[in-house]
Amino acid sequence: MPAKPAEYTIYLVNESSSRQTFWCFLEPPQELASDTAVFANSSAYLAVGSFQPGKHKFTIPVQYVVGAGATTEAVGLGVKISSIVINDANVTDTWEADYATVPPPQGPTMQKLSTPSPANTIAIKSNGFNQAENEANGWFSNMSFGIQTKQGFIGMTWSPNPRKTRTLTPKLKFYVAVGSYDSNDLANWTDISNDSSEAISVPSSFQLNKTTVTYTSTGGWIVTPGEPPATSDYIGSLIQSHLFISKAHADLVALAQLSPSYLTLLSSSSKPQKDTVETVTWNASSSYYSDADTELTFLAGTITVTTALVAAFSVFVFSGVTFNIQGDAAGLISFNFTYTGDRSAQVVRDLLVAGANITLS
Repeated sequence: MPAKPAEYTIYLVNESSSRQTFWCFLEPPQELASDTAVFANSSAYLAVGSFQPGKHKFTIPVQYVVGAGATTEAVGLGVKISSIVINDANVTDTWEADYATVPPPQGPTMQKLSTPSPANTIAIKSNGFNQAENEANGWFSNMSFGIQTKQGFIGMTWSPNPRKTRTLTPKLKFYVAVGSYDSNDLANWTDISNDSSEAISVPSSFQLNKTTVTYTSTGGWIVTPGEPPATSDYIGSLIQSHLFISKAHADLVALAQLSPSYLTLLSSSSKPQKDTVETVTWNASSSYYSDADTELTFLAGTITVTTALVAAFSVFVFSGVTFNIQGDAAGLISFNFTYTGDRSAQVVRDLLVAGANITLS
């Protein structure tokens, strides 16, 4: 029984404010890298929500595949192409794709040849089909090379010439991208490299065959060898930091209520601002963090008030509940905020609504 191929795992973390669809691409072998008639081809994609809990991943076996097909559309940018026949291929294999000559239109077959390819390479050759006659009759051949993952195919596709052999030196280097791609739609390598993560290379980008790709809130990418932290640890550490800030501000507000002049003494540059909420938009997801003594809720959203903020306030308070302001909102009427505390998500959402009179400090 043949040994199971090694697997590499790419974990996905979405820190942007909205759901993203992640696509995985395989960098072409050096023999195809400069050929503009070779296109990226992927059906491996995964949608991940903003800060979505759990582990989301591409699982990639080191099992190469070769494919061949024929359709009524020529190989080109934006054309959807998937192979009619696909075979597992190993280094030193030589495969032949046998394309039919029309009429009638007919799909190809593939066979493994006894002649080995040079060490560390895989060879794919085509038979002597009549390409000119086929294309004149609207029948176009295609050839593909790549890896079949658990999420789908990642690789590349091109139009083969008759009696042409492609000898390829595979390399395990991947890209993760977000964008308006579609399954098996042929894409340009330049577009992918401009919009994707840095190259994810085996073995340098991996730890124990695992790596984590993070899409940041600013549209950047971070590649970190190894697994992402456990969801509870990741959210917990984030919420704990918010909790400490919230508690500190709550203490300040409590002291200010005991002594009306306290905030004036605290800051001579800015005074609390009374304002009215115009609109509140909540982020789609909420998170929960539990320790031995308490269960906490973490919420985030965007608020619009009537009057522009006169200073870089850090919190606002309504009905004894403290909300943290994200970033410098001085001069703005709309800004992002978070809540961390022991009230339920629904209670907090029902509390902070349009018309609420808040105090910013």
